[in-house]
Amino acid sequence: MPTKLFRSCLFISSFFPLYILLILDNYNYFNTLDKIKLLLKFTNYNASMFFLVTLFLILISIATLISILYQKQNERHTFNKIVKTEDDLLSYIVTYLLPLLSVNIVQLNSLIMNLALFALLGFIYVKNNLIYLNPLFLFFGYNIFLTDNGDIIISNYDIYELKNKEDQRIRCRVLGYKLFLAKKDRVEGKIK
Repeated sequence: MPTKLFRSCLFISSFFPLYILLILDNYNYFNTLDKIKLLLKFTNYNASMFFLVTLFLILISIATLISILYQKQNERHTFNKIVKTEDDLLSYIVTYLLPLLSVNIVQLNSLIMNLALFALLGFIYVKNNLIYLNPLFLFFGYNIFLTDNGDIIISNYDIYELKNKEDQRIRCRVLGYKLFLAKKDRVEGKIK
């Protein structure tokens, strides 16, 4: 079972696309070498802090995802009536990413309001163990599946491979209550 710190890091990583979009949206602050120097000298404190924090969050995101994708699968579980779903993930992106894109990095009140929204979302994400609501899984070839008894499976198997493994004990890692990571073995992934 992941710790609250690890779930917090997964929450941070779930906003990875937002960080990239925010940097692209504000590229005019670093599109020349002189502007980068000004950012590094903190001549505009809010903009400099914004980019420093955003780069730090990007590093946490990448490190966390690499960590979870390379964890060993230490258990075997049987799953039945597996179906594919991404409805929750799409709702998550539309509902929470879009408001955060309105941040104005030179206005302190905009930064504070967006930070408060980010903190509220983080509290809900960590408290309710919503690890599976992470678009980075999709970027790395993982999908979200549900079972008839409410298990959530994050897996790089496709739906047909998982359906063929129903009633078999699949190697996986428990990430939380009724939340599993099932990865293809490296050898298995190369054979198929």
